[in-house]
Amino acid sequence: METFYYLATEKSGGFGLNTDILETNLINLVLVIGFLVVVGRKFLSNLLNERRTRIEQEIKDAENRKAQAVAALTEAQKNLTQAQEKAKQIKADAQATALRVNAEILTDGEKEIERMKVSAGQELDSEREKVVADLKQTIARLALEKAEQQLKETLNEQTQDKLISNAVGQLGG
Repeated sequence: METFYYLATEKSGGFGLNTDILETNLINLVLVIGFLVVVGRKFLSNLLNERRTRIEQEIKDAENRKAQAVAALTEAQKNLTQAQEKAKQIKADAQATALRVNAEILTDGEKEIERMKVSAGQELDSEREKVVADLKQTIARLALEKAEQQLKETLNEQTQDKLISNAVGQLGG
């Protein structure tokens, strides 16, 4: 053990054991940092390079997704604009068709009303002619009945003989 003590003292100028905590921590820290720099440089460098590569790839992927989203948005806006234009066109066509059909219905209605007026006028004329003919027949029948009644009242035998003689005279001549 004497040998160890001898080595641990500063007088011999060799390897020694330092009991000052501040100095020893500093030396240990320098040794650890030196070891990490020498040995861990490659490991840390590889680790950081992999991380950088992964982050760069994620950024590129995000930019690609953004570009795709922008393209999809542009396409969707274009489709929306086209759909709106198509809807306006369909609405305008529907309104024009509605106006045209409305005008046709009104024209057809007016024609039907005119046809009904003409038909009603013809039926009225027909009924009037029928009524007039019935009235003429009734008047003629009533006139004959009245004449027959007057003849029966005013015609006696002597008047009948005279009428017959005149009629024969006119026929014979």
